[in-house]
Order: sequence, then C-alpha cells, then structure tokens
Amino acid sequence: MSGKGLALALAGAILLMAGALPATSGEKTQRQIPVPAATIYPGEVIRAAMLRLRPVSARYYARGGFVAEAGRIVGKMARRTLVRGRPVPPNALREPYAVFSGKAVQVIYRSAGLSITILGTALESASSGEVVAVRNVDSGRIIHGVAQKDGTVLVKTP
Repeated sequence: MSGKGLALALAGAILLMAGALPATSGEKTQRQIPVPAATIYPGEVIRAAMLRLRPVSARYYARGGFVAEAGRIVGKMARRTLVRGRPVPPNALREPYAVFSGKAVQVIYRSAGLSITILGTALESASSGEVVAVRNVDSGRIIHGVAQKDGTVLVKTP
C-alpha cells in the first residue's frame, strides 16, 4: 500500500471509530444511535451516563424520527417516559427548567436605565426564554416575565 493509500485508510479508520462513518459487517451497513440505558422518566435531566449506543441498520437510520447524536440529548429534560433501548424522538425532549413552580425567584424590571428587583413566587415552571407567571410577594399581583438561564425573571415594558 502506498503512503497516500495508507494515510487514507488510517483517516477512514479514525472516522469510523469516531462514529462519523457507518460500520459495515458483510452486506449490512450499521449505524450507532444513542438510546436510554434505563428508563428515563418525565422531568429528568439526561446525563451522558444515562445513554448507551445501539446499532441500527442504515435503512432504519435513514428513516429518521429520532435523535441521532448523544450531544443533542445530554443536558435536555425528558417530556415523557423514554424506554430503555428505544430511540429518542426529538419531541420527547425539552430544555431543562430554569424557574420552578412554587419556588422563590428574583423578578427584575428594566426600562430606560431603571432597574428594580423584587421577590416573587413562580406560579409555573419554565425553561430559559419562556414566559412565566410570578406572584409578587409584597402586593400579591401576578406579573408575567421571561425566565432567564440564571433562574431570574426579566420583565420589560412593551
């Protein structure tokens, strides 16, 4: 084998081990997809240790309808029960909650250089970027704002 051929074979082997190329066994082409290693229940945030790779045929892989990369599952929250060994559909995942129902949150109001911070109680759980209802602890009024990654709620004037 020439130097160039050896380099191409080595590059192909590296890509195969990294999962970038399908593995072949005889006539059948196989791909690896992430699946739950055990049942994952709604509300659980998925960690890498909760997944394992499962081989599927190229035909099944091409059909789609599931998340094909573990990086798109890890850190997400299950919307519904994910069964051990079954492919994970994209609509079964969501961003984890940043604000939790019944918990105290800081509500920040910002307008034209003015910033006011109050304490509130979240009336619902919400992920970062979602609108959430919060009850003002002092006045009892309900305020709507956008949940932030740090667990605060940002209220802006229209």
